[in-house]
Amino acid sequence: MIEPVSARVLTPEWAPTVIPAPYDSLTPHEHAQHLADNPDSFAHVAGLPPESFGHPSEHLRHATRSTQALDRLIGLGAFGTTREPSLYVQCVEADGHAQHSLLGGVRLSSIELRPHEDTQPGRVHGLTVHFTEVRRMSSPVVVTAPRLTVVAEVIEDTLAAAGASIPLEPLLDTKTADGARVTLWPAVVGGGEGASVGLDGPLYIVDGHHRVAAARQAGFSHVLVACAPTEELHLGSFDRELSELDMMPRRVVELMRSRCDVEEVSDAVAARPGAPGWIGVGVAGHWFRARPRLEGSTDDASPVHNPATRLDAAFVHDFLLGEIFGVTSASDPRLTYRPTTVAATPAPVTILMAPVPLGAVFDVADFGGVMPPKTTYFLPKARSGLLLVSC
Repeated sequence: MIEPVSARVLTPEWAPTVIPAPYDSLTPHEHAQHLADNPDSFAHVAGLPPESFGHPSEHLRHATRSTQALDRLIGLGAFGTTREPSLYVQCVEADGHAQHSLLGGVRLSSIELRPHEDTQPGRVHGLTVHFTEVRRMSSPVVVTAPRLTVVAEVIEDTLAAAGASIPLEPLLDTKTADGARVTLWPAVVGGGEGASVGLDGPLYIVDGHHRVAAARQAGFSHVLVACAPTEELHLGSFDRELSELDMMPRRVVELMRSRCDVEEVSDAVAARPGAPGWIGVGVAGHWFRARPRLEGSTDDASPVHNPATRLDAAFVHDFLLGEIFGVTSASDPRLTYRPTTVAATPAPVTILMAPVPLGAVFDVADFGGVMPPKTTYFLPKARSGLLLVSC
């Protein structure tokens, strides 16, 4: 079931200044600058990079600041009074894509939320402390499933009502500071206002693995979800950048050739993979296309049959980052993840990958495996600050 939630809704006049850009679309410097320049941004509340990667002793201090920032916004009237339990339909238009989703609550004890990606313990701990202090969710966990007929019907009925001669008025229809358009309506549900929407089978986490893990640790009974049909999910990818290179570039190429077919190309555009199975690598200004030679036993018990092990991201994580460059943790200070929608900056090492097919996401989740962190990047990103739901 996706259940109605009692929520405060962001007021329209505050929306352009409160709704922040997705945190992983900003560099740490840009995020810090955004906080300094935008005192009313929900980024002060959401518990983003500093809370995710700081020392555990700092997590409570950050969570206290989040609570103070939220209390300030509520006191200024940025959020309305708590509405009766309801489901919502939202549309996020950004990066050349539009995505509709159904917003509501999912009971953690009754619906399986299948992960496909690994989490970072430090970030989970930071978010757990954040949730324990704030006791609210605003950033939804984005979920999907291969068959979401009922959800699609609710979205369709709501949009039809919004386009009727006497239209269903949106609660929000706003442009955000980074140029996205966000529209929010109360959902039109066949069972009437306050009705739940039944689901058949598990939901797959698209975005929000850390939020789900932290919500469980914080003792939440529900999480806020945005359930999006698969046909409106657009897959992007993250590039990896290393700030240090402690060997000669030719040695890197020699090591790559031990496991890959490698060819040098003219620039980053030529190195960008057009499909899975190829990886682009930039080393000290030289660019290469590499095709991993997958190795492994054909024995049914071999890990090669775990679909996660055959992804480009696994090869990058285990061999390129781990064996060649000695980077074994996603929180290594030398390593930066950058969505492909964000302009690149020169780096000693850059690794480019094609988006993971959606079918592979389902296969890994069904197998019970996990991909390395930052393997998937779904567009457009859900936004924080539209709803406040007590948990």
